[in-house]
Amino acid sequence: MKQTLNVKAVFFDFDDTLQSRKGAYRLYCEAFLTRYFPNIGEKERLQKLDEMEALVDGGYKDREVYFPELIALWGWENHPPLQELYDSFNLDFGKYIVLLPGAVETLKELKRRGYLLGAVTNGVSSLQNIKLDTAGIRALFDVVVVSGDIGVYKPDRRIFDEAARRLGVENRQVLFVGDHPVNDIDGALGAGMYAIRMNYGDFKGKGLGKATVAEIEHIDEVLDYLE
Repeated sequence: MKQTLNVKAVFFDFDDTLQSRKGAYRLYCEAFLTRYFPNIGEKERLQKLDEMEALVDGGYKDREVYFPELIALWGWENHPPLQELYDSFNLDFGKYIVLLPGAVETLKELKRRGYLLGAVTNGVSSLQNIKLDTAGIRALFDVVVVSGDIGVYKPDRRIFDEAARRLGVENRQVLFVGDHPVNDIDGALGAGMYAIRMNYGDFKGKGLGKATVAEIEHIDEVLDYLE
């Protein structure tokens, strides 16, 4: 029997919780190759797509490391300035969104039930904010906290504290939903919040952090834990 949580607010991570980061990144990579390698054949294009995805380490590799590695791997002698490539990621990746099935419907149902909603996400300010705007879901949240805007990153409890403070709720009145065992789950628990792990993406089936919490594989399953 699932425990019904007595909370006032539900906070969500974004990538691999509300959207498929891999799906969105694939679209970005396709546009990137169309821009910078318009004349390559299909076999080489597919190879480069796979290499871009493999090298990015699930999105956790710094741009300043990722693009030089990509240039070296490809022997890309006539590459554009590195800053242009960094900007292409920070400003263009967020334009490609692949929301998970049921994401919007789940947020709307939680709003209908009277819960306050928050988005708490790590990443560059421009990138993460563009994602939320492109996805068209910002208006569904009562608070949005992006690590790049405040200089504090999950799992640091201060980012969770700040989101709760802005919303005017106590940490113990918040459920946090995210995929990362440490950044999301350990971070939220360390801040005194409830947590549910989205078992999806790069961390699917890889276990939890330091504590055992409920796991879901479809975002609408969070509704089963709330009144």
